[in-house]
Parts: sequence; C-alpha cells; structure tokens
Amino acid sequence: MASFYKRGTNWTASVSIKVDGSFKKKKKSGFKTKREATNWAIEMENKKINDTLSKRDGIIAEMFEEWYAIFKEPLLETQTKGWYRLVSKILRTEWPDRKLSEINSSDFQKMVNEYGKNHVRSSVDHVKNILSSFIKYAVDEDFINKDFSRNIKVFSSKSSKDKDLKFLENDELEMLIKEIENSDAVTSHMILLAIYSGARYSEVAALTRDDFNFKNNTIIINKSWQANDQNFKATKTKTSIRIIDLPPDFMKSVQKWTFGKIYAFESITGLPPTNAAVNKQLKRYLKKNDSKLITFHGLRHTHASFLLSQDIAIQYVSERLGHADVNITLSTYAHLLDKKRTLETNKTLNALSNL
Repeated sequence: MASFYKRGTNWTASVSIKVDGSFKKKKKSGFKTKREATNWAIEMENKKINDTLSKRDGIIAEMFEEWYAIFKEPLLETQTKGWYRLVSKILRTEWPDRKLSEINSSDFQKMVNEYGKNHVRSSVDHVKNILSSFIKYAVDEDFINKDFSRNIKVFSSKSSKDKDLKFLENDELEMLIKEIENSDAVTSHMILLAIYSGARYSEVAALTRDDFNFKNNTIIINKSWQANDQNFKATKTKTSIRIIDLPPDFMKSVQKWTFGKIYAFESITGLPPTNAAVNKQLKRYLKKNDSKLITFHGLRHTHASFLLSQDIAIQYVSERLGHADVNITLSTYAHLLDKKRTLETNKTLNALSNL
C-alpha cells in the first residue's frame, strides 16, 4: 500500500515494492503537493503491476493491497480507508499463503460466515462488498476466470446496536438547542448547524463564508473536509451536492456569528475543529441535560427523525440529506417508518369504524 505524509511544506510518498519475493519500501520526498506525491506512487505501483501482478497468480492478500494502493487509496476518505485496511488484515489472517486462483465460493462463504459470528450485519456487508469489488476487477483483468464472490450470503449472529440510541427525541433536541443557542463557541455553532441542516461533519467543516446565502436563507454543500489531508475534497456522492433551506430566524442568528478567514468554522489552529472536538462539546451538553449520548453524526439522524415525525415526505428528507437513493433513507429510518405505519393503521381503522 502507498502512504503519504507532510513534513514542513513538502510531501513524501512511500510504496511497497516486491523484490525477490519480499516487500521493500521505496520512498521519495520533496513533492510540493499531495497530488504530485500520489501521481508518483501510482506510477511506481503501475510498474509493480506490469512487472508482477498481471504476469502471475499471486497471494490474494498482496494482490488486494496492490489494487487498493493504485485504484482506491488516492480517492477515498480516511474513514473508508479504514475498511480497506481491515479487509487486508482479514485476508492476511485467514489466507496468508493462499493464491487468488486457489479461492472458491465455498472458501469465501466460510470466511464471511466466520466474520459474521462476531460482527454486526452492516460490518459484514462492508467487508463482503469491498472484497467483491476486488474480485470483479480480477475477473475483468483475466487474473481469474470466475467471480467467486457472486451469490455469497451475508450472515451475522451479532445484533446491531439499538437504532433508538442514535438520535435525540424531540424533547431532548429542544433542550439541546436551548442550551447552546446563545453560545459563542465555534463547536456549538457547528452543532446547531448540523441540527438544522442534517449535514455531515465533513460537510459542515468544509463550509466557507461564501457558502451561506443570507438573502435566500440557504447553505450550499459542494465539498467536504478531509481532516487527514487537511484539505477540501469532493462530496461523498454527486447527490450530496445540494442547497439546504434553513429557517429565517435561525439564519438571522447565524449572521451574527464570527466566521474564520478561510473556513466558516475555525479553531485556534486556523483549521476546522476536529470531529473529536465537536463530539466532546456535544457530549458535555448532553450530559448536562441528562440526555442520551449520541455522536455528531447522530445529529444527522436526529434531523431526519424529527422531520419524519412531522410528516415531512420521505423523498424530501432524502434529498435534504443528500442520499444517493431514497431507498437508503427508507432503509436507514425503517424503524421510524414502522412506528409511523402503526399509528397510521390505527388512525385508518378508527376512521373506518366511524363510517
């Protein structure tokens, strides 16, 4: 895998090159931008692919890491990279010496089943989908003839966490707003904006003064903040680019906030407050109010849950959240919709009984 780090004003890139059966680090420094460092790493990795990967049937863990370094790592956010590193660890643990051509559907299903014994369904899905993506690539490149990831069933014996713990009830939400609405802390402002907009941390942190339209009472989400690289990058999906309408009274309050020189929300470092810092502030407020503890991302769920409780159409909520598909919204908030369906059923039966 390739890795990058910044020292002073220059970037350094490091890649693993296989020499005589073992991996050796190849490093180069002095790049002015991370893009230059990434391009060099890709060039080195392509040489590695041309020299080895396309000419041999290699160890699956090594081939996966090479594929990740070239085609995935330069494009992914830090959190997503963690999932690929996890898959790499699983492969090296489960199949340390197995070649790609030696793996079949039965092997893959057994691995998924084993992982599912101690992990929730969503985690198993992540691992299976990442590996499936690599296997499809291997088939396309004629490394193997058959996609052994097809028709694999996802199994999990560990229950998911209670979704009710991930968002605030309406009374808890009102207490939180009342507690922080007069605060001058930058982290408090980020919390308030998340409550009213439903935006992700990376989207809130990436906002600049120009993204606020006080005439139309809107904000525009058109980029995200990559904390690891300390730079802007594209939004999670194309549908994440959106304009969010906000209450006029709230925007009047926002207009009084002090924005940073580059970013709307700046800490003393001149950069947006970290996710950890914002979560620490949120936890402090929630503990003070004796409310359930949620994360900053939980404010996004709180926003959606509140709108759905107010009979806002699911299609609009999906657009407001920037989901790629309304089915994502339906799946994420199925528990709320089930409760709402029960209430609507009771209302329907009462209405029909009065005929």
